Amino acid sequence: MPFKKHRISFYADENIPIPSVTYLRKKGINIRHVYDEDLVGKEDHYQFNHSKKLNRVLLSLDKDFKKFDGISLKSHPGVILITVGNAVPENINRVLYKILVNISEDYVVNSLIRVTMSKMIRLKNGKIDEKSLE
Repeated sequence: MPFKKHRISFYADENIPIPSVTYLRKKGINIRHVYDEDLVGKEDHYQFNHSKKLNRVLLSLDKDFKKFDGISLKSHPGVILITVGNAVPENINRVLYKILVNISEDYVVNSLIRVTMSKMIRLKNGKIDEKSLE
């Protein structure tokens, strides 16, 4: 299934493996990695703020991200948290593909989106909606 042409620019934190970044680049996706920015080891809050500064959607596998106190997605390009049982690049890439065929820039902006192999849950403006990916 072909995916929509994306104008979305991504910023991957250090939990996203390089082979998954390479996978997205081969698909023509504009993505930067913390290694590209020389920001390895910076805290999650820093990465979140840096993605906002770059105007890029933050991609992460970090489950602690949802626990941030006081995190505001207002005027943020969005955050996508990927959850896979075994976080190997092949599984992550399968989820990334599902993301690419199911989201648009408008869908992700100002949102926190959790994506698994089978569903996508979006929190935006205090509202939650769920979409099946099967």
